[in-house]
Amino acid sequence: MPTLDLYDGTTDPEEHLGIYKAQMYVQDVDDASYCRYFPALLKGVLQSWFNGLPPRSITCFQDLADKFVSQFIASR
Repeated sequence: MPTLDLYDGTTDPEEHLGIYKAQMYVQDVDDASYCRYFPALLKGVLQSWFNGLPPRSITCFQDLADKFVSQFIASR
């Protein structure tokens, strides 16, 4: 599990994503692990957003990352 501050939507989502990906990369894990650990680093309304995604709407981590950034890009 990466050690990263919980993301609350008040900063740049691309920066948060970049730090997350860098920490996961050194763990040498598969794409499914990237997806599984990501929501543990979200808080507040971001958890609600993630939990509201339709079942099976995420096909890979890049898909999740794209949806995350497009949803919270205004926080930049």
